[in-house]
Amino acid sequence: MVPDHDGVVDRTLAEAFAAAGADVAELPGPLVPDFEGAVDRLGELVDGYGGPVVLAGHAVGGMIVVRYAQRCPTAAGLVLTAPVLGPWPMLDLLSGDEDVPGIGRTALAAIEECLTTIDFDHPLGDELPALWVHGTDDTRVPMADTRAGLDRVRGLGFEELIIPGAGHAVLDTPGVRSAIVAFAARVVVQDSA
Repeated sequence: MVPDHDGVVDRTLAEAFAAAGADVAELPGPLVPDFEGAVDRLGELVDGYGGPVVLAGHAVGGMIVVRYAQRCPTAAGLVLTAPVLGPWPMLDLLSGDEDVPGIGRTALAAIEECLTTIDFDHPLGDELPALWVHGTDDTRVPMADTRAGLDRVRGLGFEELIIPGAGHAVLDTPGVRSAIVAFAARVVVQDSA
């Protein structure tokens, strides 16, 4: 599991994966401002695991998961919850001189660089299963902007679970975690076959 920029991993999703019999590992270290370094560390974590791997990331963590899949297409599947992709409105704050609350200018500039790299790299491919989960009322990471970014990278194995009325904390919506775990179990079985 890849945390958001603040280093937070959704504990209840990790527990749901573990309850389903999955091994759960978290990407260590800071994600910002060195996103390619975070992708390298994720690669080391994945390489150290012997079986099929489903990568899950929320917000900026979803961005890292997509970048990893572009560089190292070895995952059995991806789970992207409210991922930061596409023309994220927070990037508009870089045009001014004021401080960027909650994340900082350096981190925001690094996110912009990573998003640009994702946009101009290759799509994820048709063989990689991916589940995108997003709430229609997410104001932190607007769904329409994420969709624009995902349209640049998605393949035929792409599925979406759009939750009407849910905000950025889409994982708190009843049934979402179980749907994610079911997706992950399905793609691991397909990958093992």
